[in-house]
Amino acid sequence: MSVYNNQITLIGRVAREAVLKDTDAGTVANFALAVYRSGKGEQAVTDFISINCWHDLARGMENIKKGDTLIISGSINTRNYEKDGEKKYVTEVLAREIGLDISVRKEESEADPF
Repeated sequence: MSVYNNQITLIGRVAREAVLKDTDAGTVANFALAVYRSGKGEQAVTDFISINCWHDLARGMENIKKGDTLIISGSINTRNYEKDGEKKYVTEVLAREIGLDISVRKEESEADPF
């Protein structure tokens, strides 16, 4: 079975800036991405997705700020752990590629080209 059977692409705004940690396995970054689902105004629905990335991709997150629009390609990852005797379940995205959506910055660049 190919790893590409579990593939997701998200476009959203950084809701919580990345927290970087150095581990025995390498550098990992975790942040939250706000992804619009549907609706308008008071009826708008936004999902807040936990994103993890590793190594050079994680270190690159130091340059990303809250509110930046990102395009993320990766896979869905589930895990569980026990805390205070209670089993916890987590679903998150393991990012393989992250890019800035530069189309949303068009107005900013037109206002001040230098």
